[in-house]
Amino acid sequence: MKLTKDQIEQLKKLISYKGYTEIDVQYEILDHVACRVEELMEENPTLSLSDAFRKVHASFGIFGFAGLEESYKGMIEKRLRGYYWTALKDLFLSYRVIFPIGLLYLFIQSSILLQDSRSWFLMLIIFLLFSFFWVVFRYWGKHKKYKKYASYMASNSVFQIINFGVIVCMQGHSFIYRQEGSQESLFSQILIGSILIAITILYISIFILPKVLDRSIADTEELIKVYGEG
Repeated sequence: MKLTKDQIEQLKKLISYKGYTEIDVQYEILDHVACRVEELMEENPTLSLSDAFRKVHASFGIFGFAGLEESYKGMIEKRLRGYYWTALKDLFLSYRVIFPIGLLYLFIQSSILLQDSRSWFLMLIIFLLFSFFWVVFRYWGKHKKYKKYASYMASNSVFQIINFGVIVCMQGHSFIYRQEGSQESLFSQILIGSILIAITILYISIFILPKVLDRSIADTEELIKVYGEG
């Protein structure tokens, strides 16, 4: 037997009651559940849809559909990492690489003009903080529209990177400027090196994170065309 549209909607609600509220996750689970429910109801015509669903859910073991959800979200996260590395490669292989290099050159020149060997670091931090807030301001408004999709919510890791970046910038600036004029221990040198590496990664990332977010949003828009906004 083929499930009706109403029965499909009922299955989606049952899946949601199990704690899977993202629309694309529901459909991913539905792909694995619907056929099995159809088979059970064909074998036993007196079996209700909810009872068939419970049997299917039980067949997945004590963790239910958690494995399907984890697999689907893992695929999304892998895809996002692919977007990041692709954007990084495109940046370094295109003329756009002159923007981060040119900007960094200007920051270094500021140290000469201001006669302060560390002013470039302050300029870099100001640029990063401004860029972080710009990314949040630009994309935060889209959160309400896309928050029902795991495809978009996985990209929230970008905002976690930004939160981490703000902490590194603030604490890094405070620590490095405290060391000025003082004798640096081996631990301080290692910590300063770690801060500079983190700042470098964040600096490069700020030029590609919007592109990663845009691709994630485009993926979610494609899913909305198929599944609707829920």
